[in-house]
Amino acid sequence: MLQIRYATEADLEPVYRLVCDLEDDVLDKGLFVQTYQYNLKCPDTVYLVADKGGLVIGFLSMHIQRILHHVKPTCELQELNIFPEYRAFGVGSRMMAEAERIARELGLEEIELTTKLFRKRTHEFYTRLGYVNTHLKFVKRLD
Repeated sequence: MLQIRYATEADLEPVYRLVCDLEDDVLDKGLFVQTYQYNLKCPDTVYLVADKGGLVIGFLSMHIQRILHHVKPTCELQELNIFPEYRAFGVGSRMMAEAERIARELGLEEIELTTKLFRKRTHEFYTRLGYVNTHLKFVKRLD
């Protein structure tokens, strides 16, 4: 049975693996742990996991923002990833439905998200869910 629930401290290891997989990188574990623990306590962060019989198979994060050019608070979906062997079974759609339910419950104006240009299947996924590509995102590394 699949359950979409709020993430806890105990979910750190599978969440770390899911975010590393999403970024196709091995992230600094110590810094990841600090950020994960901080955000778990932050009222403007929503971390959800897809739990299949005690096994975390997916992760989603949303960050609530109060931006001047929006009338109401909004949020940005930062990460969504499902372990590859569990993709195409509706897990991502279930996680997005729960994220949208929470956003409505909080009275948020919208959910914004970005995804890498090369992730064509991801673009199709969000389009099927009713998301519209309205922005370009520009990034400058500061290291």
